[in-house]
Amino acid sequence: MKRTLRLVHAPLLALGWSLAGCSPEDGDSQPRDGGGDGTETGSCVSTAPYCSSDGRDLLQCNPATHLAEVLQSCWPEQACRLGACVTSVCPPGQSECVDDDTQRRCAADGSAWEQTDCAAGTRCVSESGMCDAPCLLRIFVLIDQSGSMSETPASGGASKWDQARTALHTMMTSTTAADIEWGMGLFPTDGNCSIDGMVIDPVPTATAASVDGYFASHGPDGNTPLAFALEALTTETEAGLDDPAYHNALLVVSDGVDTCYDDCATRCLGSPTPWRCMFECAAAADAIVTESLVASTLTLRDERQVRTFVIGFGEGVSETQLTAIAENGGTVLGRWIPAGNIDDLTAALQTIVDEMWECNPIIII
Repeated sequence: MKRTLRLVHAPLLALGWSLAGCSPEDGDSQPRDGGGDGTETGSCVSTAPYCSSDGRDLLQCNPATHLAEVLQSCWPEQACRLGACVTSVCPPGQSECVDDDTQRRCAADGSAWEQTDCAAGTRCVSESGMCDAPCLLRIFVLIDQSGSMSETPASGGASKWDQARTALHTMMTSTTAADIEWGMGLFPTDGNCSIDGMVIDPVPTATAASVDGYFASHGPDGNTPLAFALEALTTETEAGLDDPAYHNALLVVSDGVDTCYDDCATRCLGSPTPWRCMFECAAAADAIVTESLVASTLTLRDERQVRTFVIGFGEGVSETQLTAIAENGGTVLGRWIPAGNIDDLTAALQTIVDEMWECNPIIII
């Protein structure tokens, strides 16, 4: 709520001016009156020159009217200091960084710099010249490497695998992402459901070149262990998302439903009603996977301070599963982003980077 200051108790204010007039040698002890027109009796007493409160003017009390008058305007070439106009050494009130750990602020009268060490957990930000919590960004991209990524989207073009590679390269080499530290992981890692070794490049080692190299030498294969992958990230420390000085984010790109939590095809193979068995098994597995994804995302958010974004690439995604992640990911966006082609995917990545640069705190609903 915006507060409005009011002037109250005018006699006390006048008394303050009168008392100030008793000791002009301190340089700014008689505040500028500024309220008289020369016809009324003012409150100042001493006729010794003194500085205005903003350090811009040299004032003196008129013995006839007891009103403060400007004896000399010091500003902008000079500043008033100890009852005299002196050369100012800096712009009053301006702040600037000495180094990452130190800021300095110009005194109100421009007479000197006042240096301050930044508090723990902050650093001097060059844009403002002041100590502040830094906006440092880390994004770990977790990419679906299942066999369906070799398919071409309904909109045509290259495979989803190749389109993901191009979109990531475009984003990581863009000017908006220049100061972001990146990491990359993929799942599965064995052409089936394994997630062992899914961290390929921990933050901050991933680059556009390293991503290109991995995509060029590997291809999509296997199932989609989405729940296992997120669960593993709640306990592993290899991804590089553990530095509290950073705004840490996990970005999941998936093109399908989890197919590893329960092998319904095997379970229902000998069932007398295989189609009913498959339907019931799939529904039960989806509920369990969704519950697991919620729990993992909340753990990342609340215990690891990692926010999670989700992009659903293609038409075969599970809205239920991706929503479970997105709604609990602690992001302002709060929803998963659908992408049907390379342009959609690139735009989705840009949306996420833009939100990260807002440096919002993790959202807990």
